[in-house]
Amino acid sequence: MDFERPFVDAMQAAVTPTDADVLVARNVVVAAMSDADEPVRLTEFEDRWLQAVGGHRPADRTRLTALPGTEPGRRLADPDPNDPHLVQFRGRHAVRRAVAQLTAEGVITRGEGNQYDIQGERIQVDYPGGGSSAPVLVHSPYISDQGSTPRFLLVRPADNHGTEVLLPVEELLAGLDEILGPRGMTLVRESRRALLRGLYLASSSLMAAASEAAWFNLARAVPTPPAALARKVAEGRDIAEVIRLTEQCLRELKPSPGSATLTEVATQAHMFREVRNYALHPVEPHDGDRETWLTETGATLLTVAARRYFVKLADLRERLIGSVAGQP
Repeated sequence: MDFERPFVDAMQAAVTPTDADVLVARNVVVAAMSDADEPVRLTEFEDRWLQAVGGHRPADRTRLTALPGTEPGRRLADPDPNDPHLVQFRGRHAVRRAVAQLTAEGVITRGEGNQYDIQGERIQVDYPGGGSSAPVLVHSPYISDQGSTPRFLLVRPADNHGTEVLLPVEELLAGLDEILGPRGMTLVRESRRALLRGLYLASSSLMAAASEAAWFNLARAVPTPPAALARKVAEGRDIAEVIRLTEQCLRELKPSPGSATLTEVATQAHMFREVRNYALHPVEPHDGDRETWLTETGATLLTVAARRYFVKLADLRERLIGSVAGQP
């Protein structure tokens, strides 16, 4: 049958999620995932939304019932917006809108699995006298069905100049032998070995020591160093003063390497120095900010950023050497 326009309009209004409905859905989605140790079913979000708004799912094998109209010219009365069938419908769409928003914002992503229990994967293992498969269960974002190898495209041009990656150690060290010196090169290689073995405190400390080696080599390239700098370099100590005095000499170069560049490398140098002092001299109170650099993520970030940092120091060293011959 053809339903009257007022009835259809009232039905549409009853099932269209409001901004408040979506806000409630966002909260229950995040809460549900925060409590879970595996990807959460969409229906779980819907159940939580219904509970939050004081609703419930309709009884099985029931349908919305329209009542006779009481207004003149109306065959059917407006449906009750609080009818469980309509509330469930509205909640389903509120949840989908919330999931879409949270996905676009990078808060959540689709996980593996569907309405059935998640099945683990198996790794084939050979052992003396036979072989079998061991079960494992790792939750990762859904990319494709198992056994399929999808392809991917960029949706916007890549900013390769702004992207830094974890390079193989010899690529990281390419062209840096003069600024790092033999000991500095060894420190970087040892730092990478420590990172691969999960020795994050050692990895960050060794990379920081390589930074010290680079600044001493940079200071040695100053054409006519101040007496204080020459003394510090000869003593091989007080890296903080070596950094400060060398930075002053770099700021006198003509043409200038740029104040922003010098501030950047000096700031990073002092950060490396603080990391090393904190890691190797455990006399200070626990510092959450500096502890971060001694974790897997922190040690990896230090390694990723190291190439760009050392290249800048190498360029500054070349500027100092070139200034002796009157080159720009």
